[in-house]
Amino acid sequence: MLPSAVNLAGGLTWIWTPSLPLPLLHLLTRAGLLDGWLVLDLLAASGVLGGAALAALAAQERTATDLLLAAVSAISLAAAVIGGAWLPTWYGVAYGGALVMLRSSGRRRPD
Repeated sequence: MLPSAVNLAGGLTWIWTPSLPLPLLHLLTRAGLLDGWLVLDLLAASGVLGGAALAALAAQERTATDLLLAAVSAISLAAAVIGGAWLPTWYGVAYGGALVMLRSSGRRRPD
């Protein structure tokens, strides 16, 4: 949630879209998916997807938690590699780190 707090403090902005190459943006537009992509990007940027992961965790929906955290991390890191921006990198590391911590804390220790 820390990247979202910093993003909100500086004025909410997209985290993935600025890193996409123009041909991919054109493809999303032609396929009619650009609006959905932008909404998903802002939901991630504002922390809504992170909040959804926390709600899934509280409801003991481990698979949903893992999928939300992994998806935001993977898309963010891919955007960071493509565009070289620091903001998606930070989101990718934060969400990926949260996933690793949750996965490692869920393992049972041998008695």
